[in-house]
Amino acid sequence: MIFIIALCIVSLVSIAIGLANRAQFYFAPILGFMVGGLYSFTDYDDGREHTLQVCLLFLSITIVWIEPNGLAS
Repeated sequence: MIFIIALCIVSLVSIAIGLANRAQFYFAPILGFMVGGLYSFTDYDDGREHTLQVCLLFLSITIVWIEPNGLAS
C-alpha cells in the first residue's frame, strides 16, 4: 500500500515538473501491469528534448518538453 502511495506522489511531482516547463502530456493505457519511471534527454541542433515517463499499473504518463539552446526558458 505504501508503495502505491509513493508511486502516486512521484506521478504528481512529475506532472508538476511538466506544468512548470510548459510540457506536452501524453496518457496511454498499458496492456498488462507495469511500474517504473524513466528520464531521458536528446540533444538536437536547436535545443534539448527532455522526456519524463511514469508507469503506474495500467497507465503510462509521458511528459515531453524542449529546452532551446542558449538560455534555459
